[in-house]
Amino acid sequence: MKATEQEILTDIYCDAFPTAAQIIKRLGGTTEEAKDVFHDALLIYLERKATGRLQIQTSVKAYILGITKILWLHSREKYFLPLPEEVENFVQEEQRESEEEKNIMDYLILAGQKCLQLLKAFYYEQYSLKEIAGQFGFGGVRSATVQKYKCLQKIRTEVKKLNVYEQ
Repeated sequence: MKATEQEILTDIYCDAFPTAAQIIKRLGGTTEEAKDVFHDALLIYLERKATGRLQIQTSVKAYILGITKILWLHSREKYFLPLPEEVENFVQEEQRESEEEKNIMDYLILAGQKCLQLLKAFYYEQYSLKEIAGQFGFGGVRSATVQKYKCLQKIRTEVKKLNVYEQ
């Protein structure tokens, strides 16, 4: 790497890393995790730049911060726990008993695994929205509230699609 390229990379690092660390901390990570994810984002940036596949429509800093956040969120997906076996068995049993008649669990499953876990945490386990925000990696209580609302909207949409209100 040339001296000027190294200086440019150092400038990018000094400019973008503090913001990246704040983002990762806000999403429930540590400074060490922020370093790891930020380094991965820098590598992606450098690889794309070297191969000519770099398409930036914002600043380099914004591009790298975006990659950092995406990498962090993808790494957090592995922390979503699978449903307990009893719940899975219950759902399968209910589906066998009545294929025609949908129950609330079916609609929850249609909303997706993340929504099911979020709604379970809020309604069943009675976690506060602040606790949910930390547990699911949301930016704050407002983000958790919006996500909960979106999950409920997904379920409402599915219920309306199947004309359950008319039956």
